[in-house]
Amino acid sequence: MIEGLADRARAVRSLAIGLLLSASGSAVAATADPAELLVQISDASRKANYQGVIFYQTRDRQETLRVTHGHGEQGAIERVSTLDGAPMEIIKKDGKVICLLPKDRKVTLDQPTPQALFPSLTPERVAQMAAVYKFESMAPDRVAGRKCQGLMITPRDQFRYGYQIWADEETQVPLKVNLLAPNGVVLEQMFFTQVEFPEVIPESAFHVDVDPEKYRQITRLERPPEPAPMPAEADVQARLHNLPPGYRITMREVRPTVDGKGWVEHLVLSDGLSAISVFRARRPHPSFEGQSQIGAVHVFGRTVGRVHITVVGEAPSETVQMIGQNVGDGDSDDDDDTVQKPSAAAAPEKVPSPAREGATP
Repeated sequence: MIEGLADRARAVRSLAIGLLLSASGSAVAATADPAELLVQISDASRKANYQGVIFYQTRDRQETLRVTHGHGEQGAIERVSTLDGAPMEIIKKDGKVICLLPKDRKVTLDQPTPQALFPSLTPERVAQMAAVYKFESMAPDRVAGRKCQGLMITPRDQFRYGYQIWADEETQVPLKVNLLAPNGVVLEQMFFTQVEFPEVIPESAFHVDVDPEKYRQITRLERPPEPAPMPAEADVQARLHNLPPGYRITMREVRPTVDGKGWVEHLVLSDGLSAISVFRARRPHPSFEGQSQIGAVHVFGRTVGRVHITVVGEAPSETVQMIGQNVGDGDSDDDDDTVQKPSAAAAPEKVPSPAREGATP
């Protein structure tokens, strides 16, 4: 269950930027403003055409992937193919993620591509993030034989991770990204070993032919569907107070459980770069309690009254635990005495959700 939560946590990360590159992925002028560069990097990861080989590693995971990313009148389309281990193909198109994999392989829809690693921000949101992150230029470097601009994103407190980014000077596509712990240790790393930026990528580059007898197809929506009508009991707002600085509720979804006998509420909290999922559910059976970690992802679980709460996100353990300890079950008779009613700052924003799915733990 914890591995599945880790995949969902990574899937929660996504950014929406206001400055545009041309659909062909043409070059833009280099900028001396680190915050402006961050906006361009996020946008380029979605709107430039690029293809190449990515190496991704954490302390306990290594993968080599071939990535083909195109953008045109119909929006972005991306194909990701694993080059080591069991074969797998992932296609992202028209708001859907389609995974083709051997029938005996575990489903993992998240992959560390530039588009997946960078959530989307408006320039205004980047300005707000300056309260919790510091943006600084780093010395230029070469990645995959191309000149890159360096960007350091340093957290101003202990509640989030930092980033080192090297973006292609011509296209602003991020070619190398390090995720840093509060002590500066590299937790995750993604970098291109080969990359090119064609003006046009043919549609045939995104076609996948596999044997249906040996492969299965898994499809999910990149954005959660509209929640189904729920009983009045389930239409409750999680009680949150003492959120870590900079985190805001950006999505809320309530839906019935698979068996139709209960409900699950899913909240997404984000500071712009980091995203944390909070799941609240009525469970008739014992559930995960305490803390766990997989790579940079931390998980915290506890039971309050009749409701089980799970918090999972790519953030320091202190952040995930702080949020988990300040979520109530929504029923005044069952809440822990330390859980207070939500403050005005905890009210959901009317902004697009960064979550790509409404998965339940």
